Amino acid sequence: MKKFTFLLLLLIAFGFSHLATIASADPRDSKGTEFWIGFPANYPRPGITTQSNNYQQLLITSSYNTSGQVEIPGIGFSVGFSVNANSSTIVQFPLLVEEYDSDVITEKGIHVTSLHDITVYGLNKSVKTSGGFLALPTDILGKEYQVISYRNNGAIVGNEFLIVGTVDGTVVTITPTATVGPRIAGVPYNITINEGQTYLLIDPNGVPSDLTGTTISSTEPISVFGAHKAANIPRGASEEDHIVEMLLPESAYGRSFLTVPLATRTAGDFFRVIASEDSTEVLIDGVAQSPLSANQFLEVNLLNASQITSNRPVMVMQYAASSSYDGALGDPLMMIVPPYEQYCSTYVTATPLTGFSVNYLNITAPNDAVGNITLDGNVIPAIDFTPIGSSGFSYVRVPVSPGTYSLNSDYRFGCHVYGFNLFEGYGYPAGTSAWEIAEIVEIISGPERSTGEVGTEHCVQTRAVDGNGNPLAGIRVDFEQRGSNPGGGFSYTNDSGYATHCYIGNNPGADTILCRYYEFVDTLYKIWDVPLPVELVSFTSTVTGRDVELNWSTSGELNNSGFDIERSSVEGEWTKVGFVAGNGTTTEAKNYEYTDKNLATGMYKYRLKQIDYNGNFEYFNLSNDAVIGVPVKFELEQNYPNPFNPSTKINFSLPVDGDASLRVYDNSGRLAATILSGSMKSGYYSTDFDASGLPSGVYYYRLDFSGSGMSFTKTMKMALLK
Repeated sequence: MKKFTFLLLLLIAFGFSHLATIASADPRDSKGTEFWIGFPANYPRPGITTQSNNYQQLLITSSYNTSGQVEIPGIGFSVGFSVNANSSTIVQFPLLVEEYDSDVITEKGIHVTSLHDITVYGLNKSVKTSGGFLALPTDILGKEYQVISYRNNGAIVGNEFLIVGTVDGTVVTITPTATVGPRIAGVPYNITINEGQTYLLIDPNGVPSDLTGTTISSTEPISVFGAHKAANIPRGASEEDHIVEMLLPESAYGRSFLTVPLATRTAGDFFRVIASEDSTEVLIDGVAQSPLSANQFLEVNLLNASQITSNRPVMVMQYAASSSYDGALGDPLMMIVPPYEQYCSTYVTATPLTGFSVNYLNITAPNDAVGNITLDGNVIPAIDFTPIGSSGFSYVRVPVSPGTYSLNSDYRFGCHVYGFNLFEGYGYPAGTSAWEIAEIVEIISGPERSTGEVGTEHCVQTRAVDGNGNPLAGIRVDFEQRGSNPGGGFSYTNDSGYATHCYIGNNPGADTILCRYYEFVDTLYKIWDVPLPVELVSFTSTVTGRDVELNWSTSGELNNSGFDIERSSVEGEWTKVGFVAGNGTTTEAKNYEYTDKNLATGMYKYRLKQIDYNGNFEYFNLSNDAVIGVPVKFELEQNYPNPFNPSTKINFSLPVDGDASLRVYDNSGRLAATILSGSMKSGYYSTDFDASGLPSGVYYYRLDFSGSGMSFTKTMKMALLK
């Protein structure tokens, strides 16, 4: 359903001050503190029974120093782990924990918890049949899924999917695309699973039976894996390998994808694109493919880096071919290709430490990010990147040794980790976001019409909502200005569903502003006028304790952007301490106020810098000095901010002269820092404490004073979080 709605009154109700606030949405990504995962069946090579050749393990990375627990409640397994910031650790299971029992409910769900965000990768390793996956935390799981696996077309049959329960009493409805025993193709059936329980369905049919397109819905969030015991890719190729990936819920599907060829492969990779809605049109490098209905998929072989786009939400999966297909090192692997809207700006990722002779990072990035991405603190040279057609993105393939890698940028970018050995391969995304970008049904933009002054900033907002009117975070909205001030940009919606775009109108005249998310387009209008002055009729101050309240009035305003509040100590330099927005153009008298808080003892001057929309300004000086006197009692205030990282401010008051010290102690009572110590005059004080050299934790700061026949001691608690 497509709607074009302009709700100016709604935006006014929120207040236009909201337009200038660009809040960051809470992350919805593959980092988390709780996971429910499992291992679908790998192909058990005959004669391979030792743990050194056949095992399952978790690779855990983090941006923090943290610890956690890995448990399999159904079999009584539990082990702790710890991981240092920007490094990894391995939890290898002492027994085989993969699931082989088809169409039954078992107790092999693996529960991973941690104190801080971690990224978890699963590796199911065997001789010539190995596969890996990126685990998704419980906070981004969904209730609607489509299975992507790969057809049975070789010596080994066994395309499959695995479900892991996260909440007791979850009812799951499954509509399979292939008949498996009593489960009839196209006929829904229900199962009920509890937290930590698993359900596996293996397709034992011959060529070309395939569970891809199977739909799964549930009453509570669940984990879903698509897999094949050992797939031959494509049909007719020999040499098989285990493939597996944890699947994104349908709400996280997208419409724009970038693909990068896998290193070492010479005949291209295979891709599947599955549609979640009818009438889905797919373009590959601008070439239209056959339309898809809901739950249908197309499969293509791509030799070069490509762009895949669609008019409706889809999921894209990349596959490496069997080694017989191109004679290259390695065998099939399977990994999700996140849409570019689900890219992240930072990853701490890891390769398996053993078992693979080559490992690579495939990185896709908007062209603006080229030269801005670091790998372990070193910039990846811009010259190493190759453009992906006219998509506006580029890619690079980076060979790496086994280990852990930290990637960062000011932009969102994509990254895949993969590797090959003789007749086997593994691969997974380094990470992904899971914003509910597939749920959008409406955008609401405003203000629809407005007038402003040349040289000032104009901000517009677009709100993205789902079918129930709930806000959607993480949606990229593109903005375009046409008219007197051409230009544009984009931003992502915050937790309240708002994307904000601001620009300066340097030229008088009219602008048309287009707010776009694919087929959803809203049109806004802006008129730019020449600025006029403001008349100030009063400007006074009132001192209360260590606060100075300023009050001023205007008899009328023409194009008034607002007032910078500036302060100086007597004969000192002027410093901006605040801003109060003006009322634009009005013939009514307006009153303003601003409170300058927590000042030290002393004498201060104030002035207003009135600014119009063209950037012109005029100063208004306060006629009197504001005097902050001596406090009447000792005080040590709570630091702010608290918790903090890495610095915080501490205020205290001394009513008499004497010797004072302000010290910081750790949780064990050891001295961590001395902020100040010595003879001090009476007065109000503010001091900054920089804890860059201290680890996270709880600390105590204590003020000790003696002098003028008086003494004072007080201790306060604060928290440093890095």
